[in-house]
Amino acid sequence: FLFQDELEAELEELEGAELEEELLQPATTAPAASVHVPAGRQPTRPVPAKSTPEEDELAALQAEMAL
Repeated sequence: FLFQDELEAELEELEGAELEEELLQPATTAPAASVHVPAGRQPTRPVPAKSTPEEDELAALQAEMAL
């Protein structure tokens, strides 16, 4: 079981590093243009996840830069 614990710890470390690297990458995609959809045919959208303070700050900075 010790070997399995070591593997799980290493996996968590790699996933954490991968996530950190992903978060440090600049956004490369522009917001999609809105598409007109006739009433009654609008796709359901998932409820947005609660944003973190960092995401709120990033959104505020992006809004400032867009001015």
